[in-house]
Amino acid sequence: MENLLPVAFYSQTGHVLLFVLLVLAGLITISGVANVIRPKPNFGRVTTFLLSAVVCIFLGGFFLICWFHYQIYQQVALELPSRFADMLNQQLAVMNKGAEYGLPLYDAAAPPRYVLPLWLENEKYYFWFMCYAIMALVGHSRLTHHRFRAALHLLLAVQVGILFFQTDPFLDPLPKFFGEVGPWFTGGGADGQRFGLFMRLYPKMIFYYNAHYMWFHPPLLFLSYACITMTFVASVFMLARRDLDMERLAYDFAKLGYFLLTLGMLLGYPWALKAWGPNWWWDPKICSSIMMWAIYSTYLHTRLYANKPAMWYFSAILGIICFLAMIFTFLSSFFFPGEHSFVS
Repeated sequence: MENLLPVAFYSQTGHVLLFVLLVLAGLITISGVANVIRPKPNFGRVTTFLLSAVVCIFLGGFFLICWFHYQIYQQVALELPSRFADMLNQQLAVMNKGAEYGLPLYDAAAPPRYVLPLWLENEKYYFWFMCYAIMALVGHSRLTHHRFRAALHLLLAVQVGILFFQTDPFLDPLPKFFGEVGPWFTGGGADGQRFGLFMRLYPKMIFYYNAHYMWFHPPLLFLSYACITMTFVASVFMLARRDLDMERLAYDFAKLGYFLLTLGMLLGYPWALKAWGPNWWWDPKICSSIMMWAIYSTYLHTRLYANKPAMWYFSAILGIICFLAMIFTFLSSFFFPGEHSFVS
């Protein structure tokens, strides 16, 4: 793929941006630890500048991902020899007659191209942590409690560390995707083999990579995960001190996160029917997502009884449990086999 795409430039530039993020995260860690252990705030303006710089670098890296995906759209197409076009369309027409959701016919004048979403493979972590960085900046601006700010910063530093050392989306860009499509561009294989490879690549392009739902369902969930993280940090501090502003911040992010989570789950329903048919309901991630949604609903419901005895602490504990349920839901894709298992 090196002869088609600027992979080396993208990889090197993106990794440099991540290294700058790591350096900034290290500085934030120092200020965060200082603010946690000291009774008075330290480095107030400096931490605001550092957090703003982290958000800007994140956004710069995200624009780089957008640019790379545009290059993929421009350069990577499934072009079949003209002698295969009629035979392929005949086969697709037969397949579509017995299918509820058919595959589009092949147009030799406009061969199918990949419109890849911006949260594939390790890119999903980048998007998730970027969303949290932006929300952490909002929380930092709304509340002046130095230890709360420090907790937001330290959690962000942990995420940047995970991104740099474990889930760098730039170091080896989209290895699974390129592993799938790479054989198509080697130019080898008999005609029958290339036709068979096309029939393996084309359905996944239509129902996964180029699916309209892929542009809404995953990012809404990752945005809700970032909101849940903000609610979690505020809930931890609610157990230690009764601060009305803290509770309001937790509730505001919880409302936004709940809306995004609910909308994301609803948009996943028609996509599941289209891609998997009716046999998807007992997928482990779907079951755990419903569990998380139920806990989230309970957390919001307790706000109606905020003046009841001990309800303040019960609400905070639910906010923490909701975060743990979110972590479990995400990890279920790795440890429990199902339709959501991360195989691509």
